[in-house]
Amino acid sequence: PSCGYYLEVWKMAALAGERWRSELPGHEIFTKLRENAGFQRRGSGRTSAKNLAFCLNGDLFVWDEADKVFYTTNLRYLNSEEGCDGAKYQTLLCINPPLFEVCQVLLSPTQFHVALIGLRGATVLELPQRWGKRSEFEGGRARVNCKTIPVAERFFTSSGLVSLRHAAWYPSETEEPHLVLLTSDNTLRFYNLKEPQSPARVLSLSQSEDGSAVRTRGRSYAASLGEIAVAFDFGPLVCSPQQLPGQRAKEEVLAYPLYILYENGETYLSYTTLALGAGGLGKPLGPLPMHPAAEDNYGYDACAVLCLPCVPNILVIATETGTLYHCVVLEAEEEEECVAGERWARGTEAVPSLYVFECVELELTLKLASGEEEEEPLESDFTCPIRLHRDPLCQQRYHCTHEAGVHSVGLTWVSKLHKFLQSDEEDKDNLQELASEQRCIVEHILCTRPLSSSSSAPVRGFWIVSDLSLGATMICITSAHECLTRPLLYAPHTAVLVSHVHCYTCPILSSCSLIFTTF
Repeated sequence: PSCGYYLEVWKMAALAGERWRSELPGHEIFTKLRENAGFQRRGSGRTSAKNLAFCLNGDLFVWDEADKVFYTTNLRYLNSEEGCDGAKYQTLLCINPPLFEVCQVLLSPTQFHVALIGLRGATVLELPQRWGKRSEFEGGRARVNCKTIPVAERFFTSSGLVSLRHAAWYPSETEEPHLVLLTSDNTLRFYNLKEPQSPARVLSLSQSEDGSAVRTRGRSYAASLGEIAVAFDFGPLVCSPQQLPGQRAKEEVLAYPLYILYENGETYLSYTTLALGAGGLGKPLGPLPMHPAAEDNYGYDACAVLCLPCVPNILVIATETGTLYHCVVLEAEEEEECVAGERWARGTEAVPSLYVFECVELELTLKLASGEEEEEPLESDFTCPIRLHRDPLCQQRYHCTHEAGVHSVGLTWVSKLHKFLQSDEEDKDNLQELASEQRCIVEHILCTRPLSSSSSAPVRGFWIVSDLSLGATMICITSAHECLTRPLLYAPHTAVLVSHVHCYTCPILSSCSLIFTTF
């Protein structure tokens, strides 16, 4: 379809959601959140971005850390004339609330559970039943008690020095829900909700031969060298090329690729499936070779990885300096396997390589003028962790949330990449020429920290509303518990991803100008 088609679809969706988008920022939920926060202004202390909101079946859920509850309201109700008369909402209470600070909430693939994630633990909340005229929780009761399941509670209680680095749901929608936890002891654990205290699977991610790490004053040598896993992500279901434990010879098994990112920028690959019971988890393969080669292995301080479900898979690797690497996962050639085979912990499995298609530098803060007209602006040394979010409306788009706001990235070159890979062209080095022809689109949608010297104002909630009846919309919740909504385009085929860009000024920040960044 042409760009005009997408613009017409976007205009129709924007009109469909115009009412609820104007009503939601003034909703009583956010007034209550601000009251519970006590209007406390943050000092100079650094805090990372959180994600304490999600949507399900037209309902918006926002976590209140002060009361340890979810507030939920129906966006379709707000989109009706009836909803304009009152801001009704329900409160979901935890029967056994988490004792740790919640940094992230994760909706399960089956949409029956929500994981409450913190640095010192994980708890799963079971969503209650719906009934009644508007299909509300327990018929519309104002306060609803919800069952909660502490996960690995004994482990975190007995391991005082271990923290939770990353968490995600096992991506299957048809099997028993499993929560996957990556901890600071360089171990990946799979937990079945039926037995939440004992991991169903354990995978050591240590790069040392004996799997151990020598510690010195609380920090291991592996951590000092960046050989600590910091994030992981699952790819789309494939026929596993790796022989998995418990797999019979010549048996074809469907498994999920599991990409594991280390702080030093190296990426490892494993395959996992629940069909083989406790044995369906392969030993990590890697590090995956990256092309073109770089002296610094494409940087350090890696903090996040995201697998876009394109064919072939596209890995997004983010660093705390604001650098994004778009890597195409390609099958390794025979020569590559022979040269680097000694470093790979593998048998006869084919190990793919990562082709760094392009590198993007996010402008996290404004660049200050140096005082001289001819001189370039001074570079900022501001760094912060970055969270990566898929876009449910478009596989070629993703979003970044961080201490300085929100960036959106659109990969407009994916279709050309498909045509190139389907052609008879065998020289993959020509990918570099393809990359120079068309670059991705990057927009600084929301700026919460215009200067590196400004106070910390991280994003507290982020979600993409994909319900077409409500209109494609981005929802952002700021550190001051203010709600911002922005209509989205359905595909990044034009020079604009959203209708307009917003620069949010926190009450404790000085006024700043609108920021619009496109690479």
